[in-house]
Amino acid sequence: MFTKHVERYVLRSCSEGGYLCINAVNQRIESQPSLDKAWIFHSHDGAVNHALSIGEVLGETPDVVKLDL
Repeated sequence: MFTKHVERYVLRSCSEGGYLCINAVNQRIESQPSLDKAWIFHSHDGAVNHALSIGEVLGETPDVVKLDL
């Protein structure tokens, strides 16, 4: 189904409560309190796949959060 609205998703750390982003200096995944630098996904499937992969590595699967634009 096609829609006129673009969907965006971010990942939120369950334990830290922040939004996941990629650190520009060392390329590590870290948590930030604001959405300014959040890692944004254009599809729900992409966000879920990344959340599951991150969960396998970090031992905690982040929540997938849909942004209201």
